[in-house]
Amino acid sequence: MIQVVWTFTSIALIFAIMIHNPKSKGMGGQNQLFASTRSAEANLNKVTWGLIGTFFSLTTYLAIYNRID
Repeated sequence: MIQVVWTFTSIALIFAIMIHNPKSKGMGGQNQLFASTRSAEANLNKVTWGLIGTFFSLTTYLAIYNRID
């Protein structure tokens, strides 16, 4: 069961990282003109960091658990 959650977390983490906007100012910083874009990026950052923490916690747990068996 934990392996399924770990797999789902890793796929979700890859997806979350890939949909981040690049931090370039090539268009003159127009992304910062819209408050909804900033809040969406902030929420995406929170989700990404949550997935990173979950992924590393599950990886550590699975490494210890599989070592004992």
